[in-house]
Amino acid sequence: MPPVEKWNPKYCGEMNLVIRANGEWWNEGVRMTREPLIKLYSTVLWREEDPDGDRFYLKTPAEKIQIQVEDAPLLVVDVAQVEDDGQTFIRCTTKTGDVVIASAEHPIEMRIFTQNGIDEIRPYIRIRRNLNALIHRNAFYHLVSWSNLQPIDTGEAMVLTSGREQFVLGTIES
Repeated sequence: MPPVEKWNPKYCGEMNLVIRANGEWWNEGVRMTREPLIKLYSTVLWREEDPDGDRFYLKTPAEKIQIQVEDAPLLVVDVAQVEDDGQTFIRCTTKTGDVVIASAEHPIEMRIFTQNGIDEIRPYIRIRRNLNALIHRNAFYHLVSWSNLQPIDTGEAMVLTSGREQFVLGTIES
């Protein structure tokens, strides 16, 4: 990955590039279908936290261009259980080729996403440089099937384990 965290280029304005909530990339109102270009752009994605909401940029040594991201900029399309030293870990792969193991550094969490006034609870994982990925519904179904119900004070929690880390995917109140 390029060291975008070390670059301090000048701001060059906005680009009409939108990463939609479903993971599609749109440029100038046209859906981007050239996966190598999307993958290249994804390597220079940068997020800056702002009190009014996070801002996303494509950042190079020479320029920083703001883009729009409706939800998470990356999308997990594949998950797998992998064994290492007698432990089972959850490996997540994004559409753009990032691969991470769910861990304290790469936590899975459920958050509310609101679009058009409708709230939806969605699963995310931290990928890199504070960039999150939405976990695609098909991949999430695998995570649910690998989780276990555990008792909590108010009912039960659906808990996914990766190595020594545990992630709550949902709760069932009794």
